[in-house]
Amino acid sequence: MIAVPPSLSRPLAAAAALAAATALHADPAAVRPLPAVPDAIGFAGAFAGVHRGHLIAGGGANFPDGIMPWDGGKKVWHDRLFALDLATPDAPWKEIGTLPSPLGYGLSLTLPDGVILIGGSDATAHSRRVSLLTLADGKPAFKSLPDLPVPLAQMAGARVGQRIHLCGGIEKPDSTGATAGHWSLDLTARDQGWQSRPPLPAAGRMLATAAALGDALILAGGCSLAPDAAGKPVRTYLREAWKFADGRWTRLADLPRAAVAAASPAPVRGRSLFIVSGDDGLQTGLPSPAAHAGFTREILRYDLDRDTWSPAGQLDLPAPVTLPTAPWRDGFVFFNGEVKPGVRTPQVFLFTPPAASP
Repeated sequence: MIAVPPSLSRPLAAAAALAAATALHADPAAVRPLPAVPDAIGFAGAFAGVHRGHLIAGGGANFPDGIMPWDGGKKVWHDRLFALDLATPDAPWKEIGTLPSPLGYGLSLTLPDGVILIGGSDATAHSRRVSLLTLADGKPAFKSLPDLPVPLAQMAGARVGQRIHLCGGIEKPDSTGATAGHWSLDLTARDQGWQSRPPLPAAGRMLATAAALGDALILAGGCSLAPDAAGKPVRTYLREAWKFADGRWTRLADLPRAAVAAASPAPVRGRSLFIVSGDDGLQTGLPSPAAHAGFTREILRYDLDRDTWSPAGQLDLPAPVTLPTAPWRDGFVFFNGEVKPGVRTPQVFLFTPPAASP
């Protein structure tokens, strides 16, 4: 994969702003480990959300034989579903059933009436399916919701008020380009289905991070795709951030570094969102992915009112990418993910964002 740098002026300005803001944000994030999922390897691209005080998580993919893809290992998609009673200290995980089929790399969001599972992929195709997952008497149930207009995986999205917004992603496993498409679903009129909204006025992208801040959708980072001479997809790592509000997109301050596949939806507190880790693109071009040292542990804060990025500490555990988050009380549960290329983790933790900016 090849990282294509943005123009020189924006990174320099972003770095200067980051350095100037360091003293303003000394309050660190809090990270509390939760019980590891009962799988020795763990999953990347899983679905997760909270319903009735339980974290429900499942799906995703891994390399169960421990052989990495560059050594001929086979990636396997899963349908296993797990639940953890978050309200009961020391409660164990329970395996509660399965998804309708093996699936991962879609979008999952916690709603008042359940966890919505949107799109995703399996070993052969991407999905248009959308369903609401609920938990009753310890058993999962699925209710079908309107399909997506196109199959999508590796997109970003968030619930803004009574609407779910999706943006970006890829439509096929062998896509050499990502979409800039943007759709929304009105949760008060779900039967009307997904509505096309103004597309992102920039390159299509995948593996971006989204969040809702007030009445705005924020989209940050990710990567675009283009075919190389052999027709294989090549990534361009992105620092852009965008806001969608009042029916239009507005470009925000660039991230001080690239962030691909950071935990999404991004944790929020007040008028700030947090990019936790993410692939910064600095280890592309290694002799082998096995030489990868792990993803950055850096946490970045974006302040909407200041339109600035600042440091917000570092994780003190292996930094995961390609993972979902789920809100719980004043924090966000991080479920599994990938800590090096191909290497999954069974870790689960509660991330509590720092206090609001002074």
